[in-house]
Amino acid sequence: MGPKWLLRTAAILLGIFFLGHTVGGMLLGKSRGFAEDAVLGALRTYHFELMGFERSHMDFYTGEGWYLSLTLAVLIIIIWQLSNAAAQSPALVRGLLIPLTLFCAGSTALCVMYFFTAPIVASALSTVVLAAAWLRLRP
Repeated sequence: MGPKWLLRTAAILLGIFFLGHTVGGMLLGKSRGFAEDAVLGALRTYHFELMGFERSHMDFYTGEGWYLSLTLAVLIIIIWQLSNAAAQSPALVRGLLIPLTLFCAGSTALCVMYFFTAPIVASALSTVVLAAAWLRLRP
């Protein structure tokens, strides 16, 4: 498989991660019972001032969730655009793949530490596919 299709595969894998996180987690997330409701209620209840803004821990929790969705969306677009540029500018694309691959590797490590199978698999496979594209773009 050539670099163009490897990059598009990585974008699709990250797209699956994006959809799962955004739809399953942010838009349609459901309560798992009283204990979870109590924890989330406590996150909503405790407010504090930070740099002139009043926020709760739930604000941070929700904001970080949407921030990840936005980051994934932009990452997908960048990787797809790089797939189009791979043939014309392989050295440029190869250089840009280093931080993107490291990002996905870091994402994999965080998913292993804090999350569950679906994001672990999506992140790990994206890392492998991006690394394979990097190798394919060698001079």
